[in-house]
Amino acid sequence: MRKRWIAVIAGVTVALAGCAPQTFPAAGPPSPPERGAAGSAEELADPDPSFAAHFTDPIYDDPAGEFAPFGSDEGADLLAEWSERRDELDADSTVAELIGTADGAAEIFSLLDARDASGVPLPGEGVDAATIIVGAAFTLLRLTGHIDAPGREHAMRALDVLIDRYGPQEDLLRQRQDLDAWRR
Repeated sequence: MRKRWIAVIAGVTVALAGCAPQTFPAAGPPSPPERGAAGSAEELADPDPSFAAHFTDPIYDDPAGEFAPFGSDEGADLLAEWSERRDELDADSTVAELIGTADGAAEIFSLLDARDASGVPLPGEGVDAATIIVGAAFTLLRLTGHIDAPGREHAMRALDVLIDRYGPQEDLLRQRQDLDAWRR
């Protein structure tokens, strides 16, 4: 079998390994990523009134912001899942419960201090753990208007990990400041 390779450049027809030629549109701005239940601000679960009163920055309604709590896949997935299970949450719910089993949450919490010597975040290490914890913390806050003390401490530490990794990004600093000021 003879293989055909044609470069893919805006508007060029491409055929690979005997596949039927395909035409790709000219390059333009990328399409926004598609999301499931948390696909747009209109689709985010309605916030608890106390959450809405305190967390007023637009990042808390942003399902696509790189550093927004529901902009990551993890944050969006946690919010979507727990929005459907909102009736299972109450004043005693914890960030650990949203993450999973007690053992699973403990493992995630312990990964906050994991550092890869190369400086590149690896799946399952500190940055991933921090993203999951932030998503769970803000999901719990958005849906119930409360956060447990250990969950809040872990979320603050998780935001510190993200700030340490990505620098003082405005959205991360805003979340840390707002969570630090939360008094309910």
